[in-house]
Amino acid sequence: MLEWYMKGVKPPWTLGGYCMMIFYLVSSKRMVSFVPSPLEVADVLPGLTLSGLYAASYNTGSFGVLSEFSAFPALVRYKKKKGFYVPCSKVESHEEAYRHQGAWGLQKEQAVFEWKKDRNRHILTVQCEGKKIIEIRFSAKKISIPVRVSFPFFHVRGNGVVSYHADYAARVHLSTSAVDIPESSPLAIYGFRRKLLTTFWESSKIVLHPPEFENMVIPEGVSEGIFRVGQDQRETCGVKKTADDCRTCHTV
Repeated sequence: MLEWYMKGVKPPWTLGGYCMMIFYLVSSKRMVSFVPSPLEVADVLPGLTLSGLYAASYNTGSFGVLSEFSAFPALVRYKKKKGFYVPCSKVESHEEAYRHQGAWGLQKEQAVFEWKKDRNRHILTVQCEGKKIIEIRFSAKKISIPVRVSFPFFHVRGNGVVSYHADYAARVHLSTSAVDIPESSPLAIYGFRRKLLTTFWESSKIVLHPPEFENMVIPEGVSEGIFRVGQDQRETCGVKKTADDCRTCHTV
């Protein structure tokens, strides 16, 4: 079952490429319904929390060439820790990645990514099941600064909490962006309108550390590997229930 683990894909995992992050201020009250217990929405200003969009094109690292897109509904608090809540991630990867699921419980959905570049302007379109869920146009300014930062993240699986963090080292450009989210997109419910900041992370080197678990029983060794989706995982996924669904929903 632990095929990737046996192939030497052990933590910490590394990724290289470029990515963009867009941050928004959103109503904390609005986001409460999207953040599951025991996580709590954390304010950055009275009545406001921090949300974000993340898109990346990785060309080197532990998992090969792939693209990823995620939306972070809110900055959250768990006990004495803070981080971004991640409900789901969209990925476009090599075929083998889609046959596996890991102990993290983070829902993975297959998507189609179209990256275009015109001089210093980038255009990304993400589609799921033939429908556009988001289009982002962003332009990076020439001036950049070297940045090293660690981002903490949380995910909820059943009654348990999964926490992990990623270390980023990159040259970061302040950017301008235009975001189009169709009304039919699952992202429309978040109401991303009050944009705070757009950044472009060039020559990114990312180290993804293994997750930590609370109130979860993880089979020995599974947290270090990625195992094949089976009937037992379908029953405990909590999101998808059929074999056909599990072929398009992947967790890592």
